[in-house]
Amino acid sequence: MQYVGWLVPMAVLVLLSALFSGSEAALFSLTLRQRRQLRRSGVGGRIADRMLGDSEKLLSAILFWNLLINMTYFAIASIVASRLDASADAGASVALLFTSASLLAIIFFSEMLPKSLALLAPMQASVLLAPALNLAVRLVSPLLPIIKTSNLLAGRLLWPSFQPENEIDLADIERAVELGTDDAALMARERLALQNLVAIAEMRASELMRPRSRLHLVESPIQADELFSQSPPGGYAIITDQSGETMVGALGVRMLRPSQIDHFEDLVEPVIYVPWSAPVARVLDQLKENDLSVAIVVDEYGDGIGALSIDRIFRRMLAPEHDQFEDDADSAAIEQIEPDLYHVAGGISLRQLAKQLAVNVPDGSVATVAGFIQRHNERLPRLGDQATLEDYVLTVLEEIEGTLRIEVRRHRPADPSGWNDGRDAR
Repeated sequence: MQYVGWLVPMAVLVLLSALFSGSEAALFSLTLRQRRQLRRSGVGGRIADRMLGDSEKLLSAILFWNLLINMTYFAIASIVASRLDASADAGASVALLFTSASLLAIIFFSEMLPKSLALLAPMQASVLLAPALNLAVRLVSPLLPIIKTSNLLAGRLLWPSFQPENEIDLADIERAVELGTDDAALMARERLALQNLVAIAEMRASELMRPRSRLHLVESPIQADELFSQSPPGGYAIITDQSGETMVGALGVRMLRPSQIDHFEDLVEPVIYVPWSAPVARVLDQLKENDLSVAIVVDEYGDGIGALSIDRIFRRMLAPEHDQFEDDADSAAIEQIEPDLYHVAGGISLRQLAKQLAVNVPDGSVATVAGFIQRHNERLPRLGDQATLEDYVLTVLEEIEGTLRIEVRRHRPADPSGWNDGRDAR
């Protein structure tokens, strides 16, 4: 009974730690749809949505409380263990057993169990735990700037990450190219190459890659009939493992000489794997460093969603019109029907369309126009689906064998006087 006064606070600390661990798992596992539903889920939902608006502050507060609780818990456990060790009735073996049980208890009851339960119903857990968590965040808010500054100073002292500044800003290069005249030393083709070089520096791998659906995939072991059954897009056949899921190699079929056809297996190159958000310039550097030709682009789940070859990068820099023609010019181009009315393919880059329309990209994680419509409607695009891009309305016009054709029309507000010209009365 003499240890009950210590065990009760330890149990309370385990419950508090479970609350913070469960709330962390629930709040940070919510999808975009669930985030929107929070606002319509009563007071608790609105509190949770407001806290997620400053996710860095929320996470810092949760980690601070968890650290404080765990340190207090282990301090009490150490006191109890030392008293058990000094007790004639218990001894060192009982103290060791108590310490081990305390460790296992906090791991299971304050980490594994609450996080597992919270992930089963993250919406309900977020709404339920939000009021208590909000109070805890408010209590520790005055300390968070100090903690943030300490972390920043410690990080810079212990593992500084110096980033060299650009000798010339990309914006300065763009301005210099735009101001170039016919009297300058650069010819039109060289000026175009410089413009494309600047664009490549800001382009992501997902924008330039060839999607998986347009790749010539050949399973291992490679069969010659399957390999040479078609001319692979971009000149490269992508080799997969026996399951056909993971892309593991590339073979430049277009560059094979007649003498190499009989032993083409020896010419299969390994590939590198890059995230979808990697800048194309960095992908090019990695391909050159590894002396390879093809990079496999993976999404946030680790699945291969496309391939990007070094040939395609150079074609986009030096001959973009040829690169678009190879990829089906009818679907890749942005076709202007009339002022403020365009027809585009679903597979073109959202940033490319935004640049054409002189608008901002609202979601940096979306690569294509079809992906933007899918994210907006939270389902695969269907005929008639719409999405808004600032002043423009994007509408799916047709779908042929998985290829989307999309109308981009500038939305004009209704004329209060009731007078519209023939073009606006649609």
